[in-house]
Amino acid sequence: MTTMEQQEPSSPGSILSKAFDVLGAFGPELRVLTLTEIAHSSGLPKSTVHRLLGRLTALGVLEPHGAGFKVGLPMRRLASAMPIESLRQSALPHLGALHHWSHRHVHLGALRGARVVFVERLMVPGHDLPSAAPGTDLPAHATALGKVLLAHVPEEEVEAALAEPMAALAPNTIIDPADFAAELSRVRRSQVATARGESHRDVTCVAAPILIRGRAVGAVSVSTAARDATVDRALRDAVRVTADRIARDNRKVLAQGHEHWFPGTV
Repeated sequence: MTTMEQQEPSSPGSILSKAFDVLGAFGPELRVLTLTEIAHSSGLPKSTVHRLLGRLTALGVLEPHGAGFKVGLPMRRLASAMPIESLRQSALPHLGALHHWSHRHVHLGALRGARVVFVERLMVPGHDLPSAAPGTDLPAHATALGKVLLAHVPEEEVEAALAEPMAALAPNTIIDPADFAAELSRVRRSQVATARGESHRDVTCVAAPILIRGRAVGAVSVSTAARDATVDRALRDAVRVTADRIARDNRKVLAQGHEHWFPGTV
């Protein structure tokens, strides 16, 4: 055992953090990984990864797969236990209809602090336009999804989310607080946000909020090439109608005794 490994703290908190480092090595494009690959990605010693893999496999969190490992199927139950899963499930038919009509990438996202987390996506096969995979998070100020979400939360939450300097991800990212405040005001009035070359120079996104009790519990977006000149009223209306239909279906879910799943009161 090396000196570094001897010095590694063995507290439950430390072990838990390392277990999440191991799980964090997996992703949409990294579904099966070897011990060596996990150690390289996580930055942990191989001996530490080996011990953790044994324990995580015994718990069903990970499963052996050939010469490597994959995330265990029982983890699907935990994912399905998230309140936002009801939003995702009810959204899928409407996202599918929007995807079929628009022939573009479609996303579902939710706000977490100053970042928007992508919950679901439907992609156009063979299209090389960049698209964020589920679980990816981006600065909210640089995305159409983030704009419509921030436009429908209490002012103190907006201020907290934007307390740190706004970084530019692409040439057109809005980084001036006053300009961004004016942008949120426009979004609030129109109920639609557009981000052209703000999260990626080659991408334009149009998004609309999923409003429950006046609060955006999620948002829908369609992404297209930044050079695409067809971001017209029909596309904006289609995104807004899709978001409204998802909100309608989720209000029915809440009425069945699940009000506490989305406790926003504004």
